[in-house]
Amino acid sequence: MHTYLFLFLFLASTVTFAQNKEVAAVEKAVAELVDAMIVGDETRLRNLTDPQLTYGHSNGLIEDQEAYIEAIRSGVSNFTEINIENQSIDIKDNIALVRHFLIGQTHNRDSDPAPVNLGVLTVWQKKGKNWRLLARQAFKR
Repeated sequence: MHTYLFLFLFLASTVTFAQNKEVAAVEKAVAELVDAMIVGDETRLRNLTDPQLTYGHSNGLIEDQEAYIEAIRSGVSNFTEINIENQSIDIKDNIALVRHFLIGQTHNRDSDPAPVNLGVLTVWQKKGKNWRLLARQAFKR
């Protein structure tokens, strides 16, 4: 009986450890994406997003990967500060659902600086060893 209990506890802790490792990897990918958006790093943005990306803005605009990266690179969409709050991550197989609040500042091309306060849902897919942003939808809070 003790052997079965030990085996059960060992397997449960192994699964929990693996899940926590994946959550940490997704958290890191989210943080890297935020940093790449602030500095406008086209290479990192491309490496962190999937070619099939669908990126939904809070105003209803939908961009694919190329349009999203170009908007950041060109300053059409320019985040000068991003703070992530109340983040939750749920992982099932190779898909991660990430919800958080994005609070920050923008200074988009041809616009005055403005505060931003959004709720965001992102969908990440693990490809090989890396998590890639597959979809994003924001809403105004």
